[in-house]
Amino acid sequence: MRSEYRKVSLLAILFIVIAACTHRDTFSENETVSTTHIRFDSLLYADADSITPEQIIKYRSSYPEFFDLYVNRIIHLPPTDSAKLASNLNAFIHDKDVQDIHNRTQKIFTPVVTQKIFSGIDDFLKHYKHYFNKQPAKEIVTFISAFNYSIITTDSLIGVGLDMYLGSDCEFYPSIGIPEYAYRRFSKEYIVNDVIKGWYQSEHDIDHVKKELLSQMIYYGKQLYFADMMAPDMQDSVKIGYTAKQLEWCNNNSKQMWAFYIEKKLLYATDEMEYMKYVGDGNTTQGFPEGAPAKTAQWLGWQIVRSYMKNNKTTLPQLLEENDAQKILEKSGFKP
Repeated sequence: MRSEYRKVSLLAILFIVIAACTHRDTFSENETVSTTHIRFDSLLYADADSITPEQIIKYRSSYPEFFDLYVNRIIHLPPTDSAKLASNLNAFIHDKDVQDIHNRTQKIFTPVVTQKIFSGIDDFLKHYKHYFNKQPAKEIVTFISAFNYSIITTDSLIGVGLDMYLGSDCEFYPSIGIPEYAYRRFSKEYIVNDVIKGWYQSEHDIDHVKKELLSQMIYYGKQLYFADMMAPDMQDSVKIGYTAKQLEWCNNNSKQMWAFYIEKKLLYATDEMEYMKYVGDGNTTQGFPEGAPAKTAQWLGWQIVRSYMKNNKTTLPQLLEENDAQKILEKSGFKP
């Protein structure tokens, strides 16, 4: 990993809006951020007939953080001199499949659509600046990854792989083995949420979380509550990736779900193969009735964290720094 980068969050392809009490000043719509919006996917094809060694030097000068990250780690071109890299990059963008992906991307992500996405990410950055007193990123860049990555984050950059959001009806996704429950969310409506999730995961590494169901539940509950605060107008179904029907199922069966976890003594389960049945993504939660979605432990963790924040004088940064899942559960007063 390059030393100049913080841990880079790469969201790989495999994987009731509320007025929450945050005990902070009310967010002001007058909050501002300074960002640069870059359609690198379009810029690259605008230069498609003239990618020369000089152009490579220009890219590195104009996009010093993004360009090497893009060619070396996103589309996996080997590090080399400018002449060889120009040849390799030309080969990549003139590949028939990549050109097809580019053409589809251009049709879906028109200037109006793309500006709306940029504005949505800017709104996230405004909320982040409000709660944490800093702006986490200065550049927002769109790119084509040939289905390698959807979101990247560094200390000052957010990147969006537009080819991962071509719509659930795009035939490319099932053809490369992506399961339907995953590509159902591969549409532009999920981009801002994925950016928020990617940023959270880059700052709060799941690998540092105790291998125990309750700790995992609270980790994802805090991630979803973070989305509540960063995008308060976003639908809950988008935040957790449920259909409206799946979300309704959880809302109607919260007592039964919680009773199941208690009766089966699952909260303190440490067998990853066991607790991932309830945390992991998929078509359904194993052992649950028909209609139950996957990730029910994440949904319950979300409700616990919401209850904790409602019943305690705690700021969002303090919540995210609190690593005692048992404490959060006990002080939440959670009663489904």
